Amino acid sequence: MWCPKCKNEYRAGITVCVDCGTKLLEFLDQTQEDSELLHAFAEEADAKKLISYLEYSSIPSRCEWMQEEGVYGVFVDKKSYKQARKAFSAFFTVETAEQYEKLLSKETDLSQKDHCEPEDSADCAATKDDDGEEEKEEIMEEIRSAVSFAKQGSYVSKADKSADYRSSAITFTTFGVVGLIVMGLHWAGVFTFFTTLSSVIITVMFAGFLFVGIDSFIRAKKAKAESVEEERFIGQLKTWLDENLTLGALTAVDQADLSKEANFLNEMNEMKNIITKQFGELDQAFLEQFTEEYYNERFDNL
Repeated sequence: MWCPKCKNEYRAGITVCVDCGTKLLEFLDQTQEDSELLHAFAEEADAKKLISYLEYSSIPSRCEWMQEEGVYGVFVDKKSYKQARKAFSAFFTVETAEQYEKLLSKETDLSQKDHCEPEDSADCAATKDDDGEEEKEEIMEEIRSAVSFAKQGSYVSKADKSADYRSSAITFTTFGVVGLIVMGLHWAGVFTFFTTLSSVIITVMFAGFLFVGIDSFIRAKKAKAESVEEERFIGQLKTWLDENLTLGALTAVDQADLSKEANFLNEMNEMKNIITKQFGELDQAFLEQFTEEYYNERFDNL
């Protein structure tokens, strides 16, 4: 067993590094092969909070010190990445709400302790009110962005829909055909297993299976045709973004006093605004998934 952070080796049976508390791995090279970075934190305590939240959500994860970047990375299995992104959105929402509660508590304490001199009371009070309102509004904007991000549904591509419909079609058609053959033999008197009422109900049920199977085949064919158009549009969208979108255009909306998470959400929103301006209104679930995947593919390693 190995610690991915300290690079120390442990005997079998030990699961946590005694020096840093990181979960041990069976192989040291396991870290990069099957894992993907979910998020990086400047403070180890914040990374461990996310780890705990993911464990509560039954998502395996680990924390690793990233020497070159000087941050603590939270890694998840590649197959769990999309699920982990949704969990992270909810986690970020909760964390931001806690920041707001702390701000309100701090504001209450300051209002009780601080006071302005009589001669400067008007200007002093106005300045404090402006500063407090700006800070509250920034945090509330983070909350709104996080909630919006967390609520986005998972988009299912037309190709995946076609495959799902086809799988359902094969299953229902097979059961329907086999069931109707069996019931046909029953009605022909070859054998008798059921009462008349039961036979009618079961025959109707298998006929329903066959109907659903045929309908699913029709839907699968339609979805397959739509998937061709969808792939063409995605190719056109990527080509346009490759030619017209730069990382600088996205980071231009970043704010130094906002967290990395909030700025990431702002960058995602900016990309969606750029796409919408060029291509018109699109399905929000599609837009959410596309922008995140495109960002990861093109900008994540920059």
